[in-house]
Amino acid sequence: MLKTITISIMIGTFLIGTYYVLAASYLPPVKEDKLVSALDKMKTDLTYEKFVSMSKDERTSLVDQMPSGTVRMLLTEAQNHPSYVSENTDEIKLKSGSNDIRFTKLTQLTGVKGYDAGGTASIVYAGDMVFLRLEDFSVTSGIDQHLYLTKDGTIASGIDLGPIKASIGNQNYDVTGIDVDAYNVLIIYSDTFDTYYAYTKFLKAE
Repeated sequence: MLKTITISIMIGTFLIGTYYVLAASYLPPVKEDKLVSALDKMKTDLTYEKFVSMSKDERTSLVDQMPSGTVRMLLTEAQNHPSYVSENTDEIKLKSGSNDIRFTKLTQLTGVKGYDAGGTASIVYAGDMVFLRLEDFSVTSGIDQHLYLTKDGTIASGIDLGPIKASIGNQNYDVTGIDVDAYNVLIIYSDTFDTYYAYTKFLKAE
């Protein structure tokens, strides 16, 4: 009787030990990257990195054909790729050839539609030139984000200053020749994705 109980305990211990060994060695299957799969359906072997290295026209053409879910995944992935720059006012002095610079219209940037943005925007006069300066700037990272100076926040009638130099850091933009009193609403917008990220309004100088 005792021998039977001992054998049963030994068998039970062996089976329990075998279970934990097998359980420890089991690795659940790796979940397929949904974005990679979605992009591959749009174009064979297309990845996020390959997408952002395309020309803007190529990206826009693909986005126009994309399901909304794929677009959302792309924009979400873009948030994981911030970029950095650090430009100082010495660059304004060098480009304008003037050490006399004057800051006006200081205003705070605000994120829109769930996106984050921070820092200040100001108009800087230096000699015969005028600059837009962003300081302590940050915005949710995206794709094809451009700066626009507009009259009322309308992109269609605004002036495209080009792509932002980075999603984080101080930066300068030459706006010489633009009526900054009339074009007094700054917008960060991606026309590829028809997405607004941030804005601010410059008050008219007294």
